[in-house]
Amino acid sequence: MKKVIFTLLVMCISVTAIAQNKKAVKSAKNTTTKMTTELSLTKDEAKKVYDIMLAKFTRNIEIKKDNKGDKASAKKEIKQSNKNATKELALILGNERATKWKSYLAANKKKKNK
Repeated sequence: MKKVIFTLLVMCISVTAIAQNKKAVKSAKNTTTKMTTELSLTKDEAKKVYDIMLAKFTRNIEIKKDNKGDKASAKKEIKQSNKNATKELALILGNERATKWKSYLAANKKKKNK
């Protein structure tokens, strides 16, 4: 009986982890596609951007999970995670394209808020 319960517990944890990973992968792909279109990224740059975005989205999911009861802490940690990703992106994209991407995000944020 203990083995059955343990097996079910492991399966539930695995399914949850896979679902979270799928969400991070989907978000990273979507963001990379938008960035490739807007910034004319090369294949090498797109691959590096994808890796950064996947790490960022995966980390943000983990932060939300770890800080379920404390939204203020989660928000603070996510903000830091996003800053770190932005710094990494700036190294790959250069200042001009990083600024262009920030402008793109700001413009789209305004559209969503209307």
